Amino acid sequence: MPKKEKTSFPMLPIKHWWTLRDRFKTSIPGVVSATYISTVLNMKEKSAYANVILPLKMLGLIDEENRTNQDLAVAWRDDERYEEVCQKIAQSIYPTELLEAVPKPASNRDAVERWFANFTGSGAPAVKRMAALYAILAQPDLSSRSERTPSALPTRESKSTSRTTHKKSAKKATPPEGPEPVGELPGIAINLQIHISSDATPDQIDAIFESMAKHIYKK
Repeated sequence: MPKKEKTSFPMLPIKHWWTLRDRFKTSIPGVVSATYISTVLNMKEKSAYANVILPLKMLGLIDEENRTNQDLAVAWRDDERYEEVCQKIAQSIYPTELLEAVPKPASNRDAVERWFANFTGSGAPAVKRMAALYAILAQPDLSSRSERTPSALPTRESKSTSRTTHKKSAKKATPPEGPEPVGELPGIAINLQIHISSDATPDQIDAIFESMAKHIYKK
């Protein structure tokens, strides 16, 4: 029994999809070479050829000579025509069976990955990459640009801020060790005027001052 020929589909990383589209909005290159890709996406030329140029050829955005399909590229970078051109590309490279079985892959990624696994016989990493690009093409949505970076993950700066805030909160919540420091109390000055009769005896004067000490200094 003859072996079934292994079939593959484009596996262009989603972040590269959006970065290249942004670059094409600025200027559409006549030729998409490995050097061009390595410069735009900051990657090695060998990796650029295998991971970007080959998928772009499968998508029809460039031909076998790496020349850009100008008509398709112009439509691809246009926000108004983005949905139309994505669906056109999807219909040209994916079997009708898949397009009809899972027309909305964003809400049924498991089914998409299962189809690619069964149809291509590829391993899990390749299957996930095929499914990710199929989801972009079959159900085009510019709001999915959030996939360009793992936006759900906090940046280093936000992590640092979070840690600082946590430490400050913890410091406030921890009771101080030892006696609480006492701040300086405001000074109090009391001026008393005492009128003592000139005919008061020494015992009477002592009694007056003894009474004052008892009431003022609580002695």
